[in-house]
Amino acid sequence: MKKRYLLIFAFYCFKIHAQTNMGTIEVNNDNTATLKFSSDISNIIFGNNPQIGAMGDEHPKFKYYGNFSSGKTDVIRLNDPSATQTSITIILENEDVFYGTIKIGANPKLFYDFSNIDSKQKQVDSKVMQDSLNKQLEITRIEEKLKYVMSQKIDYNDIGLFQDKMEVQVSNIANDDKNTYIKFIISNKSGSDYVIDNTIFKYVEGKKKGLKKKEAAIEEVIYPIYIPKQYTIKAYSYIEFGYVIPLFTVGSSGDFNIQFVEKNGTRNLKIEIPSNIMLNVKKIDF
Repeated sequence: MKKRYLLIFAFYCFKIHAQTNMGTIEVNNDNTATLKFSSDISNIIFGNNPQIGAMGDEHPKFKYYGNFSSGKTDVIRLNDPSATQTSITIILENEDVFYGTIKIGANPKLFYDFSNIDSKQKQVDSKVMQDSLNKQLEITRIEEKLKYVMSQKIDYNDIGLFQDKMEVQVSNIANDDKNTYIKFIISNKSGSDYVIDNTIFKYVEGKKKGLKKKEAAIEEVIYPIYIPKQYTIKAYSYIEFGYVIPLFTVGSSGDFNIQFVEKNGTRNLKIEIPSNIMLNVKKIDF
């Protein structure tokens, strides 16, 4: 199969199978480097190594580092003594990926054997990487949706409280298929800073017969999956910030409670949102 050479690895879409760091590969005027793999080579990607033509056998000719591959073997040689360190990525037919750097070295290693890399460990490492990428992608999606909610005009003017010279307003609430996004506006009308130590989200459903008025049959504590970076509301100022919590089941007779707990203080601010509001919040469909 004819090899494909890519000069800039800007974005290459492929299913992650295994990724291995080859480290640094060194060559010089007198010594080449031979790389051996467990599967035939499919693609070779250089960083700064411009193609300047083609050789008689149709292999590309590069400016700084020459490269010749056949089957499972790749040979790298120095073409230009002014070459600087650059990156190389090799993708095999089995979709394994090997990456590293090339540079000029005084005492280079002549043979690099990557044919016995533990495939099971590579697959474990790749799964960890894929899980990490998926998690980061999900975080990015959540952040984009929260940013959208934060940019909307105020939907609710009557959800909140004023207590101890602190005004708390729940201005926007929206759901997607997994999460609930909430925008708050907190105004500190006092002369001392308000530092949020903890924010408690709790859904309270129904009352049991014989219990006191404030005692509930069911209480579900909901732990946020995204919290704001700013926790301090300076004296005589206000901030807008958002939380994201997992979507939860709402009944017809419950309340959604949100409580801000002050750090090293007693100004604990609690908001109760009735079920009829939570059952009719806006939907995010992107």
